[in-house]
Order: sequence, then structure tokens, then C-alpha cells
Amino acid sequence: MTARAEPEIQPVILRLTELHERHAAEQEAELARLHDSGADDSSLQGTVNVVVVTLRDWLTHLDSAVLPAVRQGEEAVRDEYDKTLQQGLIAGDGSVIELLTSQRDAINSEIARLPEH
Repeated sequence: MTARAEPEIQPVILRLTELHERHAAEQEAELARLHDSGADDSSLQGTVNVVVVTLRDWLTHLDSAVLPAVRQGEEAVRDEYDKTLQQGLIAGDGSVIELLTSQRDAINSEIARLPEH
């Protein structure tokens, strides 16, 4: 997807792709530690993996006009993190909470850099 992006947004697309790839790898490592297969596509890891695939193969031509849509997508991913953290399903594992909070904060930083409109 980076190759199809206009030069002015290539750094944004690359930065977001790398961020989500790193998050997916971190989550995979944490799931392995917890002995979870990660096969549940409704999980947070499934959501992040969908984002990575979507970012890689989204449009044939990307310019700055797509950045508000990218922001909306990032906000949707952030909302999944919020739901996961608020549901209390991971309350007993501090390392998972720390990982997801850190990842959500990184996504929030990226959202702040993207235009709203």
C-alpha cells in the first residue's frame, strides 16, 4: 500500500502499518505466553490483524484525502482496545493490561496526528 500512496502520506501509512504489525506480534507473543492459540477472529488480536491486512491492501491510489477515513479506522481500533480493557476480562493479568494500555496509548498518539476532516 505504501507504494500506491502519494509521497506526502507515505510516512503516515508506513508508520501505521508498522505500528499495527508490531502490536500484532506483541499480542501473539503474549497469547503464546498464556497458551492461547489466537484463532478467535473476534478477539482484539483478530481486530488488529484485520487492520494490518486492510492497511496493506486498501485502495489503488492514496492521497491526503483518505487520511480522515484512516483516522476513523484507527478510532474504531482504539474503541476495541477500550472495550477489551473495560470488560474486565483481563483484570487478573497485569502484563496483558499493561500491553493493551500501551498499545492503545500509541494508537491515540497516532490518531492525534491525523486530520479529522
